[in-house]
Amino acid sequence: MLTVTDLNVSYGPIRALRGVSMRVGAGEIVALIGANGAGKSSLLRGITGLVPATGQVLFKDAPIGGLTTPQRVALGIAMAPEGRQVFTDQTVHENLLLGGHLLRRQPQRVEANIARFYDLFPRLRERREQIAGTLSGGEQQMLAIARALMSEPSLLILDEPSLGLAPIVTADIFKTLGRLRGDGMTILLVEQMANQALAIADRAYVLEGGSVVLEGAAGALRRDPRIREAYLGGDFAHRAA
Repeated sequence: MLTVTDLNVSYGPIRALRGVSMRVGAGEIVALIGANGAGKSSLLRGITGLVPATGQVLFKDAPIGGLTTPQRVALGIAMAPEGRQVFTDQTVHENLLLGGHLLRRQPQRVEANIARFYDLFPRLRERREQIAGTLSGGEQQMLAIARALMSEPSLLILDEPSLGLAPIVTADIFKTLGRLRGDGMTILLVEQMANQALAIADRAYVLEGGSVVLEGAAGALRRDPRIREAYLGGDFAHRAA
């Protein structure tokens, strides 16, 4: 589904990504874990075209490095960004309509998708006429995911879906991701909560200092003492060297 080779991202003189290579297979959940500043969000922005990047990005075996972000969305890549970033002055229903912009000439298809995501997130149906800015953090995260799904992506990218959420809400979000994977959705997940991410993922990559320092099956990484030590203050890069 997605192959990234030697991706580099810089912000002025600061190199955020250093030759990152990774892949996501169709139907997989692949997790990216690492500390703040490790380069996780920069990797997602490079994949989606939100920042300039060098290296190669293949989506379904076709290079997309020269495409704009809207063109990549049209091909089947959608992202629910860090911090939700819902349209706070629009209702829940209007946010979903905006997420389905690519399908605007097929209103019946748009409405069918909205009905499907109301079933996936029943709380959104209850809040359909509520202004999104007045929703709880968990409800906004549900809306951000549903809005991303409205474009009918082949690849769903999630950037820190648990950020700022209560544990019970986080558990609900991860259950929903499991349901989506069961329906065949391919998911690239950035998440600081390593236990939850590795519990649901098929494979994972660990980023530190803009580079991949560990990768493998999620279950094996979850048991890896280097992962445990790193999340207690250890250093991925030093131990992977």
